Amino acid sequence: MLNLLPKNIYFSGQEQCEFIVKLFNVKPLIFVLFACVLNLTGCAVTSSGNMVGEAASLRYSTAEKTFRFMEVGTTFAGTDHTIEAPHSDMHVYGFTENFKVGLASMDYSVLGQKGGLFLSLPVSIPMDVGIRPVFVQWLGPLYLGAGASFVGGFYPNRQDSDLEPEPDNSLGRFDFFILYNFGGGVMFDLGESITLGAYMNYERMAMNDGGSSEDDLIFIDIISFGDKENMPAYAIRKNVTTLGVNIFVKLKSPVGFYAEYTPEDFLGNGGWQKYRFGVIALY
Repeated sequence: MLNLLPKNIYFSGQEQCEFIVKLFNVKPLIFVLFACVLNLTGCAVTSSGNMVGEAASLRYSTAEKTFRFMEVGTTFAGTDHTIEAPHSDMHVYGFTENFKVGLASMDYSVLGQKGGLFLSLPVSIPMDVGIRPVFVQWLGPLYLGAGASFVGGFYPNRQDSDLEPEPDNSLGRFDFFILYNFGGGVMFDLGESITLGAYMNYERMAMNDGGSSEDDLIFIDIISFGDKENMPAYAIRKNVTTLGVNIFVKLKSPVGFYAEYTPEDFLGNGGWQKYRFGVIALY
């Protein structure tokens, strides 16, 4: 389940809502730092991501100014898939902070249509980091693209020595994996300062956990009466189709916002859901 709070802290549903609302009322930087600390343990959700930042940097770049992008986002994901232990099982859910910054790009134009190759650095907390090459091509208001993320990470073991089965005595697990995506979207100007867009993305997603104990979870199935126990480590990969929307505000340096959703019964998603939202700044 979602590991949002330290071990042995439990809230009622109303208290959870009040807690989250209070967090969103503090300064954004404080909230991001707090969320990062909470997510140093837990199931890590990593996806290849969308191409909104790359597409927007091409759209807003001119002969005088070439924009790069940076992105901060949050991902929630889960599935009906369960991890089994001797006395109980656990649904797979995760919550991750995502950061991505453009490192380099090469722009070109074919018949007046912009295109580009991009290299970015994606980071997720809990902890993995990668390198991500992406290709994007504009065709009028439509863009198409594809990318791959080469990712390595460490996922700590949170098993409890006081619980059964016996912990595996490891610090956690390292993993290396390749994620990919392809898709496209549209963007339309709404006046001189606002750009609205929508996109569809077929992507590979990873969920990793170094091992946990059932009693460090907030949301526990109310029909479960078994003893608390250690849950094993796991690594799961899944291809999903994601739908998203975005908006950009044309300032001196444009700023954008996006929100996306992976419907559980859409185009073979097979019970997997993902919610992701974030901010993109061009510079």
